[in-house]
Amino acid sequence: MIDLHTHSTASDGSLTPRQLLDLAKDSGIEAVALTDHDTIAGILEIKDIVHSYPLEFITGVEISCTPPPEFKSLGSIHMLGYGFSVYDCGLNDALARAAEARANRNPQIIAKLNGLGIDITLDEVKKRFDTRQIGRPHIAELLVEKGYVSDFRKAFDLYLGKNKPAYVDKFKISCKEAIRLILDAGGLPVLAHPGIIDFQQPHDLDTFVNMLVNNGLAGIEVYYAGHDSAFRKHLSDIVNSKGLVATGGSDFHGSFNKGVDLGRGRGDLNVDMCVFKSLNDRLQEIQAISRLDLLEQNLDYRFQSRSFLSNALCHRSYLNENQDICDADNERLEFLGDAVLGLCVGHLLMEKDPLKNEGDLSRLRSNLVSETGLAHIARRIDLGRFIKLGKGESLSGGRDKNSILSDAFEAVVAAVYLDAGFDRAQTMVNRLFDKPVQQVLASSDFIDYKSGLQEFTQEHFGRTPDYTLAQEKGPDHDKTFEICLNLDTVATMGTGKTKKAAEQDAARKALTLLNRNLE
Repeated sequence: MIDLHTHSTASDGSLTPRQLLDLAKDSGIEAVALTDHDTIAGILEIKDIVHSYPLEFITGVEISCTPPPEFKSLGSIHMLGYGFSVYDCGLNDALARAAEARANRNPQIIAKLNGLGIDITLDEVKKRFDTRQIGRPHIAELLVEKGYVSDFRKAFDLYLGKNKPAYVDKFKISCKEAIRLILDAGGLPVLAHPGIIDFQQPHDLDTFVNMLVNNGLAGIEVYYAGHDSAFRKHLSDIVNSKGLVATGGSDFHGSFNKGVDLGRGRGDLNVDMCVFKSLNDRLQEIQAISRLDLLEQNLDYRFQSRSFLSNALCHRSYLNENQDICDADNERLEFLGDAVLGLCVGHLLMEKDPLKNEGDLSRLRSNLVSETGLAHIARRIDLGRFIKLGKGESLSGGRDKNSILSDAFEAVVAAVYLDAGFDRAQTMVNRLFDKPVQQVLASSDFIDYKSGLQEFTQEHFGRTPDYTLAQEKGPDHDKTFEICLNLDTVATMGTGKTKKAAEQDAARKALTLLNRNLE
C-alpha cells in the first residue's frame, strides 16, 4: 500500500512532516509523497532523515492553478508534481511568490471576519497552531474552538468557502506554467483529483485532459478517496489511451480532514506498490534526458564545448559502472578547479575589502571554499540533480552529500576555465560568491548594535526596544527577513538573511537615528 497525496503542518495538515513519516511507517505504507500546498518546506525539513525510514519517499508538491481560458468557470485546479529537485531555481521562485501572496491573504481574511463581528486575530491563529504556513483550515479550527461555528465544515460553509463573506482568492499560476515548472525541475506533472472538478458536460474531462497533455501533462490521479470504481475505470481508460501515468493517494490532512486515513482514504483506498514503480520508471525516463541547458542557465554561462561540462559532472561511481560510455571521472577537473577557485575567491575578497591583511584574507577564503561553503553554492544552482552517479551512490542520497557537491562544483569551475579562460571563470565566481563574501566580511567586522542599543535605551528610556518579524521573503533555502524595531518615537526596519542579522540591522539604524555611533 502506498500514499502519494499527503499534507503536513508545512501547509494545512495537522501532523508535522516527521510525524507523518512515523505514521506511514506504523501504518505499513511502502511508499509516500509529501505534497503540501504550494510549498516544499516540509520536504526540506525531513530530507536528511527520510532515508532512515523503511519506506520509499518521493518529493511532491500540490500547486494551485488557474484553468485554461476555455474552462475558466472551473475556478481552482490542483497540479501535483513528483520527483523534482527541491533546489530547482524556477520552482523555488514560483513557490516564494505563492508564500508572499499567502502572507498578504491571511490578514485580509481576518479583517473580513472582524468586519462580521468575529473577534479573532492572526496572532491568535499563529500561537494556537505550530505550523510554518497559516491557512483557512487553521482559521476554521479556531472559529470552532471559540464557538463561532459548530464544526469545521460549517466555518467554510458560512464564512471561508468560495463566495462566502470572508473568502479571499488565493495566488494561482496557470496550469501550463505549473506543468513547465515541474518538468524543468526534473519532475512529473499529474492532474490532482479530477473527480472533484466541477465539469459541466461529461465529455469536458476528456477535452480538458487533452489540453493539459498538449502542455506536457504526464499523469492523472486515478486512485483517490473521492473516486468511485466506475470513475476510476474511466480515468484508467484515459490514462492508457494517452500513455499517461496513473497515481493515487488519500489527500490526508490529519485532523483537518476527519474520516480520511493515511493510505486508506475513507476505507475504500488501497493503492498498490506497482503504481509507485510505474511513476518511478517514467521519472527515470524524464530524468535520463540531458537538460544541461538548465544548468547553464543557473550558471549564467553557455559552454562552447559541453564535453568539459559533461566530464565535470561524472562522478567516480558512475565511471566504474559505465566505462563503455564514460572514459574519465571529474577528479582531475576537481584538482584544477580547486586552484582556479582559490585564485578567483582571493581576488574577489581583495576587491571587496582592500584593508584586510593576508592572514584575515586567508582565513576568510578558507571559510568560503570549505566543503560546506561550496556545497551551499552547489545547492543554490541545483548542481546535484545533474551529477552522474552510480546506482548505489544515487540511492543513498549522494546528490545531496556535501563532499560530492563541493567536488563537482570545483570541477565545474575548472570546466568554465578550460572552455573560456580565467576572466570568464572569475565573472561566474563573482556572481555566485557575491552574497557569501558580503556575509563573511560583515561577520568578521561584527559590531553588536543590538546590545549597544539595549544598554543605551535602558539608561535613557528605562526600557528596551521591541523587535517584531514583519515579513519573510524568498524560497525556504534562501530567505530574507524583515524585522520592525519599535521604541517610543523611534521605529526602524532591518533586513537580513537571518532574523538575528535583521535585528542587528534594525538596531544599527535606530542607533543612527539616536545619534549614537558604536564604531
